[in-house]
Amino acid sequence: MDYAAADAERLAACVREVLGPPSTWRPAPPGYPGSLALCVIDSIWSMGVRYRAVENVVDCFRTSRREEGGDPGRDGVSDLLQHYKQVGGPEQFATQVNNRQRVSTHPAAVLKAEAVYRAAVALHEAGIETCEDLRAAATGADEARVKSVWRAVPGQGSGISWRYLLMLARLPGVKPDRMIRRFVARALQQASIAPDAAVCLVETAAELLDVSPTSLDHEIWRHERGIR
Repeated sequence: MDYAAADAERLAACVREVLGPPSTWRPAPPGYPGSLALCVIDSIWSMGVRYRAVENVVDCFRTSRREEGGDPGRDGVSDLLQHYKQVGGPEQFATQVNNRQRVSTHPAAVLKAEAVYRAAVALHEAGIETCEDLRAAATGADEARVKSVWRAVPGQGSGISWRYLLMLARLPGVKPDRMIRRFVARALQQASIAPDAAVCLVETAAELLDVSPTSLDHEIWRHERGIR
């Protein structure tokens, strides 16, 4: 057994001990398989914040779209861009959802509302309008091109939000945020773990446990959220 496989075995053993059998886990959230607009908002806004703040933003957007006569559960990126135009732009969108968080703590960092807008523009220009388009691109020859377009958006260079975007669009995966990496590092008795390594280990552990990577990701996240 090589080093990576041994680490995955250790992680799977830790999951069994700490999280219990998969039959006791709560189902992972369904994401937004019909709304790329909500996928974009959630994936960018969720970076580095408590998730309740993200839920509030999503709820505000849903309410606004329904008041306009729209269907937020089926919105594509063009609908999101049209909404931005209607409210007056990113600054006004941030006011509407009552959230002026930025993509980083750097004083010059752009608002997340601005990053969402730029991401929607980038996807639209790349020919990605719906979750179906995104799933097709991410599982085909276009994956590298669309991923690079996403990672060029301010604050999205690490690729973590890209992975989460795909998960929200209902592709199986792992979001290697700080809570996932913390759990994996603790299981392996390491000081830290790189995002890509965490993804590989969680995916392999999921295979050993006969569960989806998304299910394991969510159960680890729930556990870490509870003890934070």
